Amino acid sequence: MRDYSPVDAVSEVLEDVPELVFVFTTDGRHLYVNKAAAAFLGDDPMDVIGRHWRELAYPTEVMEPLQAWIEQVAETGRPVRHLHRSSKQRGSRWFDLSLTPLSSGDGGVYGVLMIAHDVTQYIERAEQQP
Repeated sequence: MRDYSPVDAVSEVLEDVPELVFVFTTDGRHLYVNKAAAAFLGDDPMDVIGRHWRELAYPTEVMEPLQAWIEQVAETGRPVRHLHRSSKQRGSRWFDLSLTPLSSGDGGVYGVLMIAHDVTQYIERAEQQP
């Protein structure tokens, strides 16, 4: 049996989650992206880690609201949820986002966990109903 550190075990589990999983610093740098998130972004995870979304040339109109929500979670220490649409270059997908603060030992927030669940089919189905 393999000897896992808690961090390795969590990382391995998150790698196989179909939702897009990100961990951001409070200023918008990527600390972690799972395989699904990296595939959606079209980037290698190692090219994303440590870089700010602005450095990666992600669409400002999509990312600025995310940055505001990251900052809100960092300031308040409380999770939030939002419905958010991706850019046209990513297929204009609708995502149910949950953003959760990651607290340090001193009670401060060092990062934000964001899980994005694609709900496009549910939105489209609801729009088609009379």
